[in-house]
Amino acid sequence: LHNGIAKIYIDTNRDPETFLKTNQFYDSAVVGKYCEDRDPHLAYTAYKRSWGQCDNQLVDVTNRNGLFRLQARYLVERQSPELWDLVLCTTNEHRRQVIDQVVSTALPESTNAEEVSATVKAFISADLPNELIELLEKIVLHKS
Repeated sequence: LHNGIAKIYIDTNRDPETFLKTNQFYDSAVVGKYCEDRDPHLAYTAYKRSWGQCDNQLVDVTNRNGLFRLQARYLVERQSPELWDLVLCTTNEHRRQVIDQVVSTALPESTNAEEVSATVKAFISADLPNELIELLEKIVLHKS
């Protein structure tokens, strides 16, 4: 029922983002998939709401649609070592774009010490010393 209501909100464009953020009862995977071709930002919102249940779908839709800033913010907020490993893997063709967005936008916006710590650990784990230095410089310069 709630999946159907979500689809109506999306198709009629009646403030679907608010519905997707506030309704707890729809299936994020089903509604996110429905949104992918209609509006990838709404797909991101639906997948994000599931907080970990749809990480692969969220990464896929953000990669395919160039939504690297949103992906970077989610990575920083989520603080999942497994998700960081997936995105920072050397086989990820979008790795550089995600790193750039983490360094330039997502982490400087963060005010949570745990988010910063998890991100630094992820960069260390992925063996990214140059990017880590860039990240730390950005944090120090941004905060001063």
